[in-house]
Amino acid sequence: MVTPPNDASELTGRMNAPVRILYVSHTPDFRGSAMSLSQLMTGLDRDEFIPVAAFSKDGPLVRELRSRNISTHVLKKRGFLGTGLIREALNLIGMERINLVHLNSAVPFSKYVGIAARLKRLPVIWHVREDPNGKRVRRLKKWIDLLSNRIIVVSTQLEAAFGRKMGKLVRVYNGVDTDRFSVGVDGAPFRKKFGLPREAFVFGIVGTIEENKGTILFLKAAEVICASESAGSVFFAVIGDGQPEDVDRVHGFLYKRPALAERTVLTGRLGNMPEVMAGIDVLVMASLGENFPRVLIEAMASGKPVVATDVGEVFHIVDDGVTGLVVPKNDAGALASAMTRCLEMRDSLREMGSKAREKVVREFDLRRHVESVQNEYRELFTLHGSI
Repeated sequence: MVTPPNDASELTGRMNAPVRILYVSHTPDFRGSAMSLSQLMTGLDRDEFIPVAAFSKDGPLVRELRSRNISTHVLKKRGFLGTGLIREALNLIGMERINLVHLNSAVPFSKYVGIAARLKRLPVIWHVREDPNGKRVRRLKKWIDLLSNRIIVVSTQLEAAFGRKMGKLVRVYNGVDTDRFSVGVDGAPFRKKFGLPREAFVFGIVGTIEENKGTILFLKAAEVICASESAGSVFFAVIGDGQPEDVDRVHGFLYKRPALAERTVLTGRLGNMPEVMAGIDVLVMASLGENFPRVLIEAMASGKPVVATDVGEVFHIVDDGVTGLVVPKNDAGALASAMTRCLEMRDSLREMGSKAREKVVREFDLRRHVESVQNEYRELFTLHGSI
């Protein structure tokens, strides 16, 4: 049995040993950045890379990874200036014989584990997925630059925010499992569960219910459609949960608009997203700000056309008029017009959805994403093996 090396300097002379990578995430929920990290871990070539996970608290993703035989830990200690967390991370790195640390998201939890990694003289990759203009990135930007040997970003906006750092900054787009999200999934169970008629045309919005995700904006656009001659058998599905005050705001909005409420279902948070995508006709993403919205490539992989606001990397994901429609952000009228256009071009939506899937398979397949990140691991050890 080969004993994995304790640090990167040992690794250079023993490249045949699998590299043990500690993946660090502050949230253990099935959403956003943590879900992206989970898919990366489960997609690794285990002959080369062994994943170990660390979270800031227990949760469903912790249990899921353990069920997949991935060694998963919860680091709870904090202490003054994060010293307790740093000590706990140092112990974990030693116990698991970690060779490389992959930090997920711009959060203090990642920073403290990153400090521990550098104290152990291990190479660090920091995967940044947040809004480049948000507080998280602004507050931790210097730490990210200081602690990391490689910075992976998911958008051109983040790339610009960090500036060109030769050999250190790389853009890798998120990926989606195109086998799991596919045109062969049956959406009938989703429709049946929420009373959506089989013949209905369903617009769906997926994600956290909050202002930034444009939930109310979506409903304002839906209200315009309800009042038009295009309404017919059109329904609207709000898929996701949120803070109680945000959910109450949505309920209040619908309460004052009974005609819209009759055509709208609030599903709460759902687990089987491929089934959800199969059960809607068009995905609407009404966000006011995004980086790389995963929900778009999930819908497109499912063969669904999308209507999306022009934020973040949407311009690269959606080919306007070909794989979906792109509208200005925070404009309910423009959103309603695009949704109405979908109703008017129903016969060509299937072709649009087919082209959407083709693009995702070609550019955003999960296997492509995983291999791109694995290449960064290989290159990092080639260039910085003595760190």
